[in-house]
Amino acid sequence: MRRTSSVLWLLALACSSIARGERVAARPPSEYRIGSEDVLEIVVWHEPELSRAMPVRPDGFISLPLAGEVEAAGKTPDELRRQLTRAFAPYVKDVSVAVLVREINGARYSVMGEVAHAGTFPLRGSISVAQALATAGGLNEFAGDEVVLLRQKGNGTTERHKLSVKELVRGDAGGALWLVAGDVLYVP
Repeated sequence: MRRTSSVLWLLALACSSIARGERVAARPPSEYRIGSEDVLEIVVWHEPELSRAMPVRPDGFISLPLAGEVEAAGKTPDELRRQLTRAFAPYVKDVSVAVLVREINGARYSVMGEVAHAGTFPLRGSISVAQALATAGGLNEFAGDEVVLLRQKGNGTTERHKLSVKELVRGDAGGALWLVAGDVLYVP
């Protein structure tokens, strides 16, 4: 019986999610951002010695001949393409660069606390708080009545957002909360 009620709760939760108070992210991220450990293929047209496939290092950088150390993590493939085009321009006539993401390995989120299967999961596309909790198997019988979203900011601080389980299930405020790489959901 407990299993059936958990499944029903997860279905309701997956259909709607909303934050109490401040809205975290009303829309899913629209562009993919390169992450550490992603595998990129850099193609420089008519320059095979400059073209290569490579992982993004854990520090977020890639190394290329002529361009040197280039920060890739956090940029869209098009932003990185434009930066590499500028870097190669003094050395290559009529340079044309393509950046292809071959493997997505870096973007992850974590769910911990009173859930069926706590852990770290790959962030592949847009995922809401409700979907993340469902991926972790839902709340267990010891879960409280709130979920805490911890989000790292660029300046090294952490934002805390408390989410009411009742509001998540009811969908009172009418918007979804979308996760970004590095988010942690804690269920006390």
